[in-house]
Amino acid sequence: MKISLSISLIAFLIIPAMSQNSQPDSLAAVIEKLPDDTVKVRKLHELADIYYRLDLQKERQYLDKGYQLARQLKAQDWFPLFHTRIGANFANTGVPDSALHYFNLAEQGFQKSGDKKNLAKVLTKKRWVYNYLGNLEKALEYAFDALAIYEELRDEPGTAIAYSYIGEILYHQQKYQEAASYAQKGYDIQKRLGMKDDLAYSCQNLGDAWLQIGDYDKALAFQNEGLALRRELQLDLEAGLSLNSRGNALKYMKRYPEALTSYLESLELARRANFQSLLQASTSNVGHLYSLMGKYEEALPYHLKSRDLIHASGDMTKVPENYRLIAEAYSGIGRYDSAYHFQKLHAEAKDSLLTEQTSARMSELQTKYETAQREAKITVQEQQLRKQQTVIWAVASVLAIALIAGGLLWRLSQKLRKRNREKEFLIKEIHHRVKNNLQVLSSLLHLQSRHIRDDAALDAVREGQSRVEAMGLIHQKLYMGGNLASVDMQDYLHNLGDTLLDAYKLQEGQVKIIYHLDPLHLDVDTAIPLGLIINELVTNSLKYAFPGGRKGLLEITLRKDEKGRLCLKVADDGVGKNGAPVLKSSTSFGTSLVDILSKKLKGTPQISNGDGYATVIEFENFKEAK
Repeated sequence: MKISLSISLIAFLIIPAMSQNSQPDSLAAVIEKLPDDTVKVRKLHELADIYYRLDLQKERQYLDKGYQLARQLKAQDWFPLFHTRIGANFANTGVPDSALHYFNLAEQGFQKSGDKKNLAKVLTKKRWVYNYLGNLEKALEYAFDALAIYEELRDEPGTAIAYSYIGEILYHQQKYQEAASYAQKGYDIQKRLGMKDDLAYSCQNLGDAWLQIGDYDKALAFQNEGLALRRELQLDLEAGLSLNSRGNALKYMKRYPEALTSYLESLELARRANFQSLLQASTSNVGHLYSLMGKYEEALPYHLKSRDLIHASGDMTKVPENYRLIAEAYSGIGRYDSAYHFQKLHAEAKDSLLTEQTSARMSELQTKYETAQREAKITVQEQQLRKQQTVIWAVASVLAIALIAGGLLWRLSQKLRKRNREKEFLIKEIHHRVKNNLQVLSSLLHLQSRHIRDDAALDAVREGQSRVEAMGLIHQKLYMGGNLASVDMQDYLHNLGDTLLDAYKLQEGQVKIIYHLDPLHLDVDTAIPLGLIINELVTNSLKYAFPGGRKGLLEITLRKDEKGRLCLKVADDGVGKNGAPVLKSSTSFGTSLVDILSKKLKGTPQISNGDGYATVIEFENFKEAK
């Protein structure tokens, strides 16, 4: 089986012009001495352009410096430009979620300023993130949106690159003929306008498409053309992309020595720039090529290095094939024990990918079935208990009249106590099972969150998990306590606070929770909505009140006032509502949930937003446990 790790996904998001004769370190020293004004902001932005093709870590360093200075100077026109570049840096270093966050900020900024051209550029970058995450429909939508803007502006260069991006997405949808058609449209415009840099990108896309169609000669011709252009422009990093794709074409043509030369040069360029996606692709391709040539001794180190890079990237879809190649290499050098080990890992990883979603669904259905069975059993037992209690009381009344009732009544009272103990045990078991079912649901939500890349969906799932755990903690306290209808709120809220601190993985000592709690024991019908309200308020503070590692205090107060009302206060000394980060993905579901649950207990939330953020609610409808 032949494999070729194409890196069309690694579409470069920013292609700034630069001279290879630049001396970036000397420029950096000069720029550092400039006064803190907008000129320095612009120079830092330009310096990041230079480092883009030399060192992505240094590029990020100067982007951060320029962005912070722009914020300090309140130079808002620069914000979306830095958001765009920082997002691109995150994309090129393999952090798509953070990239999407900054692209969203940039999109908002350009929409507000009416800068349509830069807005179209950001849309093409968002299409890259969704392409990388595998949401090809969303990626195609953003690419066509960008194309519409470029056509409206009569921007031929922008239109050409949008055609190329659309071709790239169609390639990943395995629509290779359509992909070649769109890439050719971009190629023709770029050829006519002399856009050598973008033309090289279209050459790579055309080469990748024709390789999959099966025209290897045409694929190699386009890759050679693109490589020549990038070398002419001294674009070393992009040349690495062309070399990797050129190696794929040569490998399919079985011109292995030439393919190896291309892959090794691509690998060296990726190492220089610390470009992880290209590094992983080139490493895998070198190992695979050595295996095809029967040089398993040389192939093995590359396969093992590729394994480490794949695990570091988190893209587990590539794991099974990597394990298969490692097993093949070990077998080729006679190390059959290691070959067997990795062949077994290959089978396990392959099965895991195929069955993960099915297993999650089956687990969900099994949980629903078992819950329904338990509920039916509990209903029957409760009916039996009610019938038995009726009989016992009737017999006890008759025997109380009779002279011989003493002995019989004593025996029946013993039986009644036994039944009560059984009932108590049954109710504890119910709470225990409910808590276990909620824990299973929480685990399923956690499992699902590991596969979610969208910020809004991931945040919603994590908040749902937090709410489930808050309810599960109530049932745990009920079956572990001495009173089956009573929740010790002091103990419960301490546990809830500790759980939320652990869930949000804040730095140790960053946030401290202070409790002011009366010794209250509440009925379960009051404790559950109250626990959910406190869960939402504390979660809100932990998410928004202490950005950037800020330290602070969070206070939870629960007491009865002189009028017999239950008073709740959750307050923090964080940045307040105006200082909190505003994310596009955020919703008002938590606020709505607090309002609904408060109404159930006849309470109205009162917000105080000064030095920090506080919510006060006085409840009239609550029930203390007896």
